[in-house]
Amino acid sequence: MAARSKVLPVPYFIQPDHTTCQATVLKMFAAYLQSGNAGAQVAVKGEIRKIKQTINEDPKRPQKKMKNAHENFRWWLQERFPQYEFERASFGLPWEAIDWIVRHIDDDFPVLTGVSHERVAGHIILIVGYRNYRPMTSSVDLEFIVHDPYGKFDPTLKSKQYGNRRNEGGMCAPAGGEIGPGQAVSLGANEVGRHKKNQPAMWYLLSARRKQQVYRL
Repeated sequence: MAARSKVLPVPYFIQPDHTTCQATVLKMFAAYLQSGNAGAQVAVKGEIRKIKQTINEDPKRPQKKMKNAHENFRWWLQERFPQYEFERASFGLPWEAIDWIVRHIDDDFPVLTGVSHERVAGHIILIVGYRNYRPMTSSVDLEFIVHDPYGKFDPTLKSKQYGNRRNEGGMCAPAGGEIGPGQAVSLGANEVGRHKKNQPAMWYLLSARRKQQVYRL
């Protein structure tokens, strides 16, 4: 079976400081959903910091016991885009996570995911596409295309362009968003999940779907 590939035109932004990956990814997601709004394509650093404050301090947030809770990410998006349904999912099996991600990309929605690796206990990135996906087949060359607001942060990329170097070569993109080292990098399926010591890998995902229309006879 021939491999399939698809990449969504999601704007990329560089996080303004070391603790705003979650808010920057939410800004990317929102800017993509507002693709007809030129103002949404501008990276306003104060706005990104305000997103972080809202998801962690707003009294209306659903999860008040945990910082950077994925349920608060979902709530933030749902409040701003009621025309869509935002849904979370968690998987302990890679092929289940892969199928869920591909299905949402095929429906034209990026996928927010929590990751961890030897450099970080927790981090948020946005999956914007895939390459070499073969349904019902174990694809050794499958890649996910991700926007990492912290640069080329994953160790598998063998790059030092992250952290304080995440802005190297950065500039505003003519069509909106920014250009930076963490834009559209390729990661394997294992690299878009969480890996805690002495625990099995898990995939914590968040994306959207279109609301189903109800037809009355």
